[in-house]
Amino acid sequence: MSERVDEIEQLAISADYSVSYEVIQRRSRPDPTTFLGKGKIEELGAFLSDWGVDTLIINGDLKPTQHYILESALKVECVDRIRLVLEIFTSRAASTESKLQVEKARLKYEIPLLREWIHSAKKGEHPGFLGGGEYAVDVYYDLIKKRMGKIDEELRRLGDSKDQKRIQRKKKGFNLISLAGYTNAGKSSLMRRLTGEQVLVEDRLFSTLSTTTKRLLGSPFQILVTDTIGFMSNLPPFVIEAFKSTITEIFNADLILLVVDASEDWDSVEKKITTSEKILFPEVELDRVFLVLNKIDRLDEMQKNELMERLSDWTHPSDIFMVSAITNEGLDALTNALLARFSHRTSFDILLPQTGGTQSLLTWLRRRASISQLEYSNEVHVIGTCDEIDLNKLRQKVAGLNGTVISIDKN
Repeated sequence: MSERVDEIEQLAISADYSVSYEVIQRRSRPDPTTFLGKGKIEELGAFLSDWGVDTLIINGDLKPTQHYILESALKVECVDRIRLVLEIFTSRAASTESKLQVEKARLKYEIPLLREWIHSAKKGEHPGFLGGGEYAVDVYYDLIKKRMGKIDEELRRLGDSKDQKRIQRKKKGFNLISLAGYTNAGKSSLMRRLTGEQVLVEDRLFSTLSTTTKRLLGSPFQILVTDTIGFMSNLPPFVIEAFKSTITEIFNADLILLVVDASEDWDSVEKKITTSEKILFPEVELDRVFLVLNKIDRLDEMQKNELMERLSDWTHPSDIFMVSAITNEGLDALTNALLARFSHRTSFDILLPQTGGTQSLLTWLRRRASISQLEYSNEVHVIGTCDEIDLNKLRQKVAGLNGTVISIDKN
């Protein structure tokens, strides 16, 4: 079984489907009209009628026309990869924010399907999730547009509240670590080990949709760890956009732990790191990322060495950590590295000119530093603390604005 087929099967199981049969079609590209091709549709039609299958899961993304043709021809509900992911999101969403994010993504997904079914379907019920299609197109779109406007407004309000909490944490000297990575890499299990808190851990895709924040266990410093939604390859932009506020939690972290399932084959590891790169970069600097290879209890020493060698070109080896959230192997080394990262805070006292660029720098400081004093006069006077790793960037930004560094004090 290929990794790609394995992933769609995992998605189906996570969505609580019982997988009875798998049919593989080998062709260079999907049929532009029917996705599967006329011959395969006829073959599946006979098979489905004989075996009483309720739902056909398609390992791909259906266009609205393809969706209509398949359901009309096969007389069963057809669920493509995006719809499957959205079903999982719907069942997992617990917080107000995640429910709104999922609803927004579902509405974006359903709009083109509504158009196709309303224009093409005959009167009466069909086996798909849209039921009958008797309402006028403009009525549907008006209702959806109004609902999406309300969702965006509520998400902005929740996002502003989260921004304020993040700023307050910075003012109080807290540092934030975010766990990121492909879904089911073991982020929640690692979160439990790092914080000592009971968080939901399931061996299913997308078990975490909303962020959870806890204190780093045993730290003398004020360090918070946040678990976030898992990544997945080839998700359409509207799904990623719906979860923008959640992903922003990762971008605003002082340090990101990019968690990878090290027990998988190299092609899978490489694919999932590449997917993570596309989401993280260029918004995140590489020096703010630790690569954490989880589940190494399933590897022997030769496999560990080979994996480290393959990944040494991706980042500095000192920023790669092999751990097992099951056996605790490697967790002491990771924790010590986290403590060392935040053990040195630098106090700064700077003067900035009253320019548009100064506001951009202040926005950056609110994300990256703790501001204890901010005064506006002929110049902008800023006093605060930052991590040592951000010190050179701060100097460069101040110099670029022709500002003045009054003092830098490394604690």
